Amino acid sequence: MFAAIVLLSVLAAGLAMWRPAAPVAASTDGDDWSEAPVGETLGTPTPELAAPQIPPRATAVRPPAPTRPLPQAFEAAEDLFAFRQQLRPMADRGDAEARWMLSRVDEYCAPFARDPAGFARDSALIDSMQLDAARTLGAARGRIGTRCGRFVPADAPTFVQLVERRRDAAEAGSLAAEAALLAMGAPLSEDMDYRRGLVERVQISRDPEAFAALSPAMGVAASGDVALADTVAGTQASEFAWQLAACDLGLDCSSGGALMTQYCANGGICARDARQDFSSFVRDAAVPRQGAEAIDRMKKTLVEDAPESRHLLEMVMR
Repeated sequence: MFAAIVLLSVLAAGLAMWRPAAPVAASTDGDDWSEAPVGETLGTPTPELAAPQIPPRATAVRPPAPTRPLPQAFEAAEDLFAFRQQLRPMADRGDAEARWMLSRVDEYCAPFARDPAGFARDSALIDSMQLDAARTLGAARGRIGTRCGRFVPADAPTFVQLVERRRDAAEAGSLAAEAALLAMGAPLSEDMDYRRGLVERVQISRDPEAFAALSPAMGVAASGDVALADTVAGTQASEFAWQLAACDLGLDCSSGGALMTQYCANGGICARDARQDFSSFVRDAAVPRQGAEAIDRMKKTLVEDAPESRHLLEMVMR
């Protein structure tokens, strides 16, 4: 009875309040990541959208999204406190991607950092329940507790602080941070052209982190927004479509990835099978079969039919 009440009470709140969190290319400025505890060697990210070309319409092929070392390192890091310390010097030098990833770490670990002892008590209670959903929720909270175990209450950002950190990242050049600010209700500009242009830039970028960061803004929150008319926006299915597109473009959507972990641990929306990835979870539990087909159509539009930038189109028309 207790588990049912807990899970049902957070279901609606999870859909409205959960925010995943995504980057633009940044330089490592010579930082040696070869000895980082995340277990990967990080190189210098490839600059994004460098001199794009418009292929003939009949043979247009979208290039794969560029690989981002820092997001990969974030997903792989077992100790996010140590990972955050490694990011700090880069962020202090103005690295936009490092600043964005700092905000990702802070958001991911905030539920634990606010009250480590309380988080552990609640996790132990959930683990004691003999329900499939409780076991999945307990596993998600366990991942956060393990990865964020060195964080203390002083490390937990307020909502205002998180907005400020993402504004710094956006102003340094992070497209994902810009997208996240829109999703948080604090865009760099309220201008309609800016907001629509931001959505187009995210779609053109093929950056999975930016897609995921933008997704909450493209769900029910976008319903009735004139600036986003004729875009994939306005329904819960639209938000899922942006997230699934991010998965197709390279976001870690595995059962243990940050997307699935935060959906479950923060929103209480958990898969019945702890091994399910995000794509399987959406099709199995989040929407009916016909709804899944509609989401797939929207996802295909986002991934394969991204608009060319207005600037490039104007060049072609000259």
